[in-house]
Amino acid sequence: MPPAGRIISSVAPRRADGLFTLPRALAAARLSAASLGIWTCVAALSATLRYVYYFERHHLDGWQSLAYSLSDAGLWAMLTPPLLAFGAAFRLDRETWPRLPLHVAVAIVVPVLYWFPSLALTRALGRAFGHPRWAWELTREDFVAAYLGNLIVCLLLLAVSQGLVFHRESHEGALRASRLEAELARTQLRLLQAQLEPHFLFNTLHAIATLMHGNPAAAERMVVLLSDLLRRALREMDGQEVSLREELAFVDRYLEIEKTRFRERLSVERHIEADSLEAMVPPLLLHPLVENAIRHGVGRKVEGGCLGIRAQREDDRLELRIWDDGPGPADDGDVAKGSGLGLSTTRARLELLYGSGHHFELRRRAQGGVEVALSLPFRTRPATLLEVEG
Repeated sequence: MPPAGRIISSVAPRRADGLFTLPRALAAARLSAASLGIWTCVAALSATLRYVYYFERHHLDGWQSLAYSLSDAGLWAMLTPPLLAFGAAFRLDRETWPRLPLHVAVAIVVPVLYWFPSLALTRALGRAFGHPRWAWELTREDFVAAYLGNLIVCLLLLAVSQGLVFHRESHEGALRASRLEAELARTQLRLLQAQLEPHFLFNTLHAIATLMHGNPAAAERMVVLLSDLLRRALREMDGQEVSLREELAFVDRYLEIEKTRFRERLSVERHIEADSLEAMVPPLLLHPLVENAIRHGVGRKVEGGCLGIRAQREDDRLELRIWDDGPGPADDGDVAKGSGLGLSTTRARLELLYGSGHHFELRRRAQGGVEVALSLPFRTRPATLLEVEG
């Protein structure tokens, strides 16, 4: 049985903000079924109390007591959906409180209208069970007591309708806020990625310009490799995650460009475990880290140096390491902070995508140089921002 809040929200008139979206006929059928089930349970409880009270006085057996109770509850089961729909259509809040007299009028009139069919059903059942006189032995006190009881029931139903509407609107508001937050995060990711790509592009074009006169063949080769890189970057622009295999292929193209520039001064060590290749990572994750290692590590040594890349799976985590054997920063404070556009953008992207689910550490190596250690959730399919936040 669906939640009542969802049902009542769609039975009420459709609002301009799209709050009530279920088809009205289907929602009405579900609400009627829910109302019938709830009032049947109420009738069973009422029949038990009626049987205990009237058995000695009128020799009322259990089935007869249940029949009387079902007649009363059946009427309320039919009145409940329109009352809930009325409460949802004429909801009460700080702006619509002048509608309160209308709710009071409905609460006063409905018990009076309920009285006549209820009395007719009681009379018919009384004749069928051999209680014709008992069915009509009703005093003014009986009428007042019955009216007050039905008035309370009607007021409760109207109050429930308001509670269901407020609950539904609160739920929809939270959902819209969550979607808006996710969309804002996606926008920030696109801006960060757009910020990173020109950084990479300008650095590469500067390297090509440097080689243009001294080594035209190498410059031409770098232009070809750069076009391939841009093609891959544009293809992966819309995705928040790609496989590590694709990311490493992108890095290999970049390293080809750098090897064209550095030649034998740049050597690369790769330690990639096979079961880590299908792990999902943000696109252009490794590139700024590799670029930073070459620029501030290998590039600062006259004789060149070594760049290392390690990837392995440890339980439900993907562990990545990027290191170099360069001279490293001047002091440990620079290592811990990790300045530069590439590193700051990478930190921001990881924070937006994974929050506390990731670990990023920049540290000095005992052998010389700097190492970046990354730990991400291991998964083989892209995850939405809502799933990551959840």
